[in-house]
Amino acid sequence: LTLRQDRVPSGIRGPAFGLVIEVYRFDGSFLSLVQDLPEAAIKGLTLNHFIAVHLRVAREHPIEIYARLNVQHGPNHEQIVRQFDIRGDIGRAEFDLAYTKINEKRLEKAWLDLILEGPEMNRLAIWDMVLLRAPRADI
Repeated sequence: LTLRQDRVPSGIRGPAFGLVIEVYRFDGSFLSLVQDLPEAAIKGLTLNHFIAVHLRVAREHPIEIYARLNVQHGPNHEQIVRQFDIRGDIGRAEFDLAYTKINEKRLEKAWLDLILEGPEMNRLAIWDMVLLRAPRADI
């Protein structure tokens, strides 16, 4: 398993560098990368919000990628898993917090796991990842 930072190919707008993961022999069934969400991301978070994750990714071979949103509220921990809908090199996963049991008054921290299912003998480049928090539309 190798992790390195590479310059983003020309023609792709966004950050100058991305994360390249190369997996060779791998005994596990999945690989997980964890990103802590900043305190500002959970400040004022309510069940009326949704969180979206956008990925710009290049894959040597097709691979299933999941996003797991973890929210700790008091002694409890809520996990929501969504598979990325990847079209070309753009992926998107959304979490609607209205369907969770999160206690809004006890939010402590949140983090996102990127889960790569069966990553053996593959190269994956994450050129950009954006997390978006927004209120749900009132209908």
